[in-house]
Amino acid sequence: MGFIKSTTVTQVAEAVGQSDPLARPVVTLGVGSGRHPFLWAMLSAGIADSDTFFVTLTDRSVLFHEVTSAGYRPGKLRYDVEREQVRTRLGEVRRGFLWSTFRFRFPGDTEAVWLNVKRAWRPEMDRFLDALRQDSPGRPS
Repeated sequence: MGFIKSTTVTQVAEAVGQSDPLARPVVTLGVGSGRHPFLWAMLSAGIADSDTFFVTLTDRSVLFHEVTSAGYRPGKLRYDVEREQVRTRLGEVRRGFLWSTFRFRFPGDTEAVWLNVKRAWRPEMDRFLDALRQDSPGRPS
């Protein structure tokens, strides 16, 4: 089943409004965790699980909503990370032709995991990372 990105982003914005009514979404992207995105895509066969998230950068924080298994929709809020803490949790970024990846350490975890970004979400990934770089201390606004 395909998806329309604009509809998905609208649904995620509604979920963000329920999770944090004062937050304004800046950018949303879909990610799946794991080291091998092609294997992940083949094994999941398009079925979302708890290792698939919508990541939303807001003006206040970064929210990770699980993707529901019944359709490509936002589910429960799994992580809410303060925007200032996100930079310290980000790791290596790799851009690829079909898949891009970056490392992220979730709250409570000792090691970072690979978050895989499909090509359709790459512009949003770039906007997400650029917005976080602009927040860096010592960088002119």
